[in-house]
Amino acid sequence: MSNPLQHRRHTWTTAGAFGACIMLAITAEWNEFHFVFGVSFSLVSLFAYLALTLFGFWRGLAAAVIPLFVGVLFLQHPYTHFIGILEIAVVGLLLRRYKARLFGSAVIFWLLIGIPLSYLIAAHSFAGSGADPRLFVLIAAINGLFNALFAEILQQYLPLRKWLRLGHLSRPPVSISRVLMHLTLGIVFGSFLLNMAINNMSSVREISLYANEISKQAISTVAREWNNGQNSLRMPVDKTDIEQLQDIIDRFSFDFYTINVLDHNDIILASNADSLIGTSLHNSGYRVCKDLFGSLSLIAPNGNEQPFYLHAMQPEKFRYTASLPDESGSFVVEVPVSNYVNYLFNKYIVNFLYLIAFGLLAAGISLLTNRYFVRSLQHLAVSSTNMTVKLRQHTEWKMPQSNIIEIHSLMSNFRHMASSLLHLFNESQRSHTQLQAQAQLLKQSEEQLQLLAFYDNLTGLPNRLKLTRRMQELIALQKEQDVQQSIAIMAIDINRFKLVNDTLGHSKGDELLKLIADRLRLLENTGCELFRLGSDEFVFTAPSINKEQLQTRAHAICDMLIEPFVLEGCMPIYLTASVGISVYPEDSNDVESIIQNADIAMYHAKQDGDGLFQFYVPQLATDLEEKMRLENGLHKALRDVQFSLHYQPKMSAETGELCGIEALIRWQHPELGMIPPDKFIPLAEKSGFILEIDRWVFHEACRQNKAWQDAGLKKIPVSVNISARHFYQGSLKEMILAGLNETGIEPQYISIEITEGVFMQNIDRVIETILFLRSLGIQISIDDFGTGYSSLNKLQLLPISDVKLDRSFIQGISRDEKKSSIVKAIIELVHSMNMKVVAEGVETADESRYCKDLRCDELQGYLFSRPLPAGQFEDMLRSQSSEHVS
Repeated sequence: MSNPLQHRRHTWTTAGAFGACIMLAITAEWNEFHFVFGVSFSLVSLFAYLALTLFGFWRGLAAAVIPLFVGVLFLQHPYTHFIGILEIAVVGLLLRRYKARLFGSAVIFWLLIGIPLSYLIAAHSFAGSGADPRLFVLIAAINGLFNALFAEILQQYLPLRKWLRLGHLSRPPVSISRVLMHLTLGIVFGSFLLNMAINNMSSVREISLYANEISKQAISTVAREWNNGQNSLRMPVDKTDIEQLQDIIDRFSFDFYTINVLDHNDIILASNADSLIGTSLHNSGYRVCKDLFGSLSLIAPNGNEQPFYLHAMQPEKFRYTASLPDESGSFVVEVPVSNYVNYLFNKYIVNFLYLIAFGLLAAGISLLTNRYFVRSLQHLAVSSTNMTVKLRQHTEWKMPQSNIIEIHSLMSNFRHMASSLLHLFNESQRSHTQLQAQAQLLKQSEEQLQLLAFYDNLTGLPNRLKLTRRMQELIALQKEQDVQQSIAIMAIDINRFKLVNDTLGHSKGDELLKLIADRLRLLENTGCELFRLGSDEFVFTAPSINKEQLQTRAHAICDMLIEPFVLEGCMPIYLTASVGISVYPEDSNDVESIIQNADIAMYHAKQDGDGLFQFYVPQLATDLEEKMRLENGLHKALRDVQFSLHYQPKMSAETGELCGIEALIRWQHPELGMIPPDKFIPLAEKSGFILEIDRWVFHEACRQNKAWQDAGLKKIPVSVNISARHFYQGSLKEMILAGLNETGIEPQYISIEITEGVFMQNIDRVIETILFLRSLGIQISIDDFGTGYSSLNKLQLLPISDVKLDRSFIQGISRDEKKSSIVKAIIELVHSMNMKVVAEGVETADESRYCKDLRCDELQGYLFSRPLPAGQFEDMLRSQSSEHVS
């Protein structure tokens, strides 16, 4: 009978103890300690940890879940308290592996999970409130670690299991290092909480006094102006008095508080907040939640806080009420508590940093003290091991020397921490005295920061950030007024302004930019604003303006720069501008896209010529995107062998036989398909990548021609087009020699085709290079003759082997007598200089016959064959060779 009775008693004792833990946890949840700005300190997890260590994982988790649900459902605590459930669960799982390491497991949880998760929750909840989520995170972490530490201390040093009859096992011995750690951290945490409590009260008192003083000064200032220098209050008696009082309030009040004048019915007669005039103070949506001292009280919004909202106490205000002697009305000043958020949060964060620093310092000192104190005992344990064996063997037994003063060291540690905490308190007091100085500095720097953030230092014009905000304001105003009007962005770029900086220097360039800005300012009018985005780029905004007016303004911008600019010590400078225009909402509903579209239109205007403007159309962006895609794809095309060569035959006009080949590059893009050369060759020319393309084309053409020759096919020269950039930038000689050496082809079977643009720069270097190539035996041909800048004088100086007439001369030659006469004269002139003539673009039999009659030497065109891939052209070569043999 005794065993069942004892079992029932044990069950009821365990249930009662567990219920006591839950009730204590609920009580702790009900009676949280609140700091300023809604940050609280709770002992819920202390009792949950005790339940975890005493009753096991699931009961410990229940001891955390039940109080937190009570807090959310009945006390309207934020759902973020549920992080405590996760804390108990994770620590409980860690305790299964690391026995009796409650505090260490809590440290692991907060470092790896608690702090990052708390920060994410706080950052999301405090977004836009001005509150610093770091304070919430630090308080939560310190709260959790404090509860874990003291739960471990209670469980370690009190016979709880024995009291609750949960077991009769004696408590395990405690190491000195663990005692020192508990003692040290307990003092640090306890001192910190004491400091936080004192700081909490002093902070509330401090900002209350400051708000009280501001309110008194505001009312005193208005009263003196209202009563002609007498510091007394009286009510306005008529509309004129109210208007005078309102004017005084507008002139002598500030934005960081609200001053109201109320009649005896609490109706606001005058205020520096226009929206409040004529309303009742009772309908403001606020209630008095606490009377502080004198005429000052704390007011808060009506209703309860939402559970999802981490309360940052920003909606609260200090309200100072000064009633008139005759009770005919009152002056009321409201100062938002949010004015002091950053200061107080920073102060608390400084306290936390001191705590962390002093905690680490204390831990280090504790470690050193423990090592020094325990080392002698360890030496004694080692020396006393197998003592009987040593004595039996007559081994000398040396006792360790020790001069332990652990108590003295421990007290020194305490004194050091006490002095550090005293330093913390003194530092906190000094920070209080700096509030006035910081407020003054903030006011002085506000205007300077405004200029630095939103205006260009050089011209004084609004900058890109100001442009973005201005556009957002205009768009928001339209949405608010429910109107739809166009807003134009006119992007202006000064053409070739870099040349001014390169020739005159950047200081003169800055002077010129100022003059340009001054001249463009003359075009500003109502609604139109000028901005400088950087370098030589300016922007006009033009709201509510049609396309014809935009064209007129664009012409005016271009004409404004026609007059030369005069800089001291310099010749007159003539400039032009290109203008791109994009319109909201026709071109986009997004501010950044509107600005970007204007830049795209301006870029196309620059390409069309100086002094022009261009409206944005979607095709411009498509063209620019395609051009960028092609330009960026050139490198990959060469690397992945997306390029290939097609070959077009040249036919002898006299015999009709195949007498030459022209190698033409083709690009088979994996996504865009076949891309014609006239699309990607200009991009390669502009970027300089044409040098790499020409190197590949020359080598591939030489290799293929040599392969055909080695296969016994007809030996004929292959023509390769070479960019003019090779003559100025590239190493053309080295490229030619390398191609000949690597492929083994003989130079007489190579023909280099150049355009007339080669002769535009450094003619001496061009002549030298051509003479070198001719000395190797390579033929030189001028391509597209008659369309460029050829000089007959230069032509007769060069050892050119043949001249290719452009297709524009050949097309329709049989029907155009003038064209025929020109071609005939060119052929006779070229023949007189011992050069051959090749007619390009021959497509009809009439054109072929006419060119033969005019004594063209070679013919090339679709009449004979389109450009063919290497395999198909090889078949043509074989057929030509077999016909020649037969």
